Amino acid sequence: MRKNIYVDFENVPNIEIKEMDDTRIFLFVGESQKRLSTSIVKAIQPLGKNVEWIQISGSGKNALDFHIAYYLAIHKEQPNTEHYIISKDAGFDPLIVHANGVGQKVRRVVSFADVFQKIGLGKDLEGKYGKIKEILMKQQKTRRPKSRKSLTSFIETTFQKNIKPAEVNKLIENLFRDGLMEEKSKRISYLD
Repeated sequence: MRKNIYVDFENVPNIEIKEMDDTRIFLFVGESQKRLSTSIVKAIQPLGKNVEWIQISGSGKNALDFHIAYYLAIHKEQPNTEHYIISKDAGFDPLIVHANGVGQKVRRVVSFADVFQKIGLGKDLEGKYGKIKEILMKQQKTRRPKSRKSLTSFIETTFQKNIKPAEVNKLIENLFRDGLMEEKSKRISYLD
């Protein structure tokens, strides 16, 4: 089955892209995004015509999101195609429910890897994830970490700095994956 992947590059700028058969990637870049990392460019260059950059002209709340919605709509009639929106913004979820209701196959995922495989935490991290989730959900929303940096610090402190940075990132990604929080303009909000 063909895949169309729509990347909210403002929200998920550090994605790992690899070559795939029968996949088209649409990278949506905000008007104020002026630089791309060399690693992203090197990863994308071999994909050639299977990648399309969409530079947003104009700014404003949800400007990029509306562009993704537009491209999702113009590709609605493609048969045997799955559509993936890579974003940590849960604002896409009502659109996805609607699109699926009219027969389009659409999912929002938080990483490129989620498109092709089920991401597991492993036995050791499952326990740590449960603990972090429990602590966060017991806290008042106003007292929870509001940025990725403060959430990282919160997790490191919880485990008394006895956790690797890669493990912290996996825990954070899983909080997004499970729909417990979203990130807009580098600010985290909780969805419970």
